[in-house]
Amino acid sequence: MPNTRKISHPLHIVIGVILLFAAASTAALAPGADGMKLTIPVSGIGDYAQAVVRDPSGNIVLAGSNGGNSSVLVRLTPAGALDLSFGVNGIAINDLDVSRGDALRALVSLDDGRYLGCGSFNSIATSYDFFVARFSSTGFADGGFAAGGVAVTAFTGASQTSTDQCNSLAVKTDGMIVAAGMTTVAGHSHVALVRYTSSGALDAGFGTGGLVDINAAALANGDSEARALVLQPDGKLLIAGYAFGSGTSDLLVMRLNTNGSPDGSFGSGGITRTAVGTSDDFANAMVRQPDGRIVVAGSTYASGGQRDFVLARYTTAGALDPSFGSGGIVTTAVGPSDDYAYSLILMPWGRLIAAGSARIDTSTAGTDLAVVAYNADGSLDRYFGVGGKRMLDISAFNDAIYGLASDISGGRFWAVGTAYGSLTTAQDFLAVEFGLPDTIFRYDFETGNTP
Repeated sequence: MPNTRKISHPLHIVIGVILLFAAASTAALAPGADGMKLTIPVSGIGDYAQAVVRDPSGNIVLAGSNGGNSSVLVRLTPAGALDLSFGVNGIAINDLDVSRGDALRALVSLDDGRYLGCGSFNSIATSYDFFVARFSSTGFADGGFAAGGVAVTAFTGASQTSTDQCNSLAVKTDGMIVAAGMTTVAGHSHVALVRYTSSGALDAGFGTGGLVDINAAALANGDSEARALVLQPDGKLLIAGYAFGSGTSDLLVMRLNTNGSPDGSFGSGGITRTAVGTSDDFANAMVRQPDGRIVVAGSTYASGGQRDFVLARYTTAGALDPSFGSGGIVTTAVGPSDDYAYSLILMPWGRLIAAGSARIDTSTAGTDLAVVAYNADGSLDRYFGVGGKRMLDISAFNDAIYGLASDISGGRFWAVGTAYGSLTTAQDFLAVEFGLPDTIFRYDFETGNTP
């Protein structure tokens, strides 16, 4: 266990939910320094936060599940306390699939204060379908969207062996909703997308009846999956994830036209696959720079047989950008064992933050939080943490970061994910505050680091 003092605040003991935190710093946090650390038990049976957004009011909203049984939203005020006006004392549990289970994997904040989430919905026996749900500003399902607030979509009908899962979500300026993830076809995963109208109906103008199924692998029987989705200003869709090349998975970047067809001007037929390490490569997150270049983050097998963080930057045409790292690729060994990057954000001044999990010490079990900051050219930001890297031990078991949200005005960013609670051995929602990888002074005078 880390030597971090945690305080049980009596004001946050609400219906079996205990919020534990380290007191916030009164001074601005140094780049990479940690401030508040919050573990939020929801059910005591394996709670995990998969996504986070900062809403128009500055609140930090976490999305995930209580052991895969129900979709959960948690809202923190800008000061980092549970927002007691949200859900039930800050926590909104939505049992969208009463008889089986559902889990949120992505979240978007809408301008009107509502939220959109997506994930997997256990429809029948072992069949999982896409679902998109809209939530009110207080965290509960919005009955004005689709059927009772939830739109469920199956790619392969009533098959009890299929798995459809939404991993990422985006909303167009006209209110159309695009969800991206994977579907299984004959035992292999394909990139899958669905587009819905603002009311939750399938949009017939996209793909086939609103659905797109693409085998992005190099082989007919290969696997591929979309794990991140970004909308370009022109309405085209950028996708990142993985796709099998010649026997192992490669980093995948794709671009689709507004109607869901592959964009032939990007990569090869709309697809770029990049082999980095000795074995499986996965892109789990993506950002688009203001100049249109694309950065993905994930993990790769290094020559030593362990996984490292990997970042890759691509041009607007889908080619590796030679001005980033080494030939467009950066690999980073964070700890002495396997390192996984699950999330990525871009600072306004061009620096990048990737976060996920690593291990501080291989003599102990479990994983720890890992955060790495990069300059715009892919080099490590030496002002952040120790040589650009920061690891943090929250619990005695597995800790991981799955989402990042920046609060520039507050001089910090929030990392969310999962940790084993200190009162029990069950997983809890986790939120940790970190100092930004820059200061206003450096931003004003180091103009050479902008994208």
